[in-house]
Amino acid sequence: MNRSSSRLARIVALATLLVSPVFAWADAAGDLHEAYAKAMKARYATETVSTDESGKQTRSSAKFDTSERIHITTETGGFIVLPEGTWMQAGPGGAWQKPPFDLGGMIKQLVPKTLDDMRANAKNVRDEGTKSIDGANLRAISYDYESKIMGIAVATHTIAYLDGSGRIVRSESDGVAMGRKTRSVQTLRYDDSIRVSAPE
Repeated sequence: MNRSSSRLARIVALATLLVSPVFAWADAAGDLHEAYAKAMKARYATETVSTDESGKQTRSSAKFDTSERIHITTETGGFIVLPEGTWMQAGPGGAWQKPPFDLGGMIKQLVPKTLDDMRANAKNVRDEGTKSIDGANLRAISYDYESKIMGIAVATHTIAYLDGSGRIVRSESDGVAMGRKTRSVQTLRYDDSIRVSAPE
């Protein structure tokens, strides 16, 4: 795999794992459906640690004002995706500019148009029972999800963890894109004060 393809695979995998824990449907698990619906209506922030096949870790964070107003920050820069446009930051503190590829379109492909769209792609939903995570007892529900981003097939297996109010607060995802495997652990923090706007 050449350097360009490898970079694209990492971008696709990162985008998928940043968003996939939120966008899940489960015919057999009404709780997962409710958690998905709650997240779609909420403002929240995520912290994600991803580990590739070589063991290298990368950290990223994201703020969701809505499913169409997202600010993603990585160790090498950031992205802002809004209905009115998409911006990319090359390096922490760097200038914001329009990306050379359709990053906004790629992210939007992860957002379901209807719940029926999710029903067609989420498979093997399973109740994993109650798990103790960092001292909290959380409901664990696993599922497989397949999609295509910019024509690239992406497959993930995710365990979503729900708190006592039925909100997703953590996920553990194993994703494969272009033959590259990535494992991600993500935490979600709900915060109604979050706003995402265009860079100044």
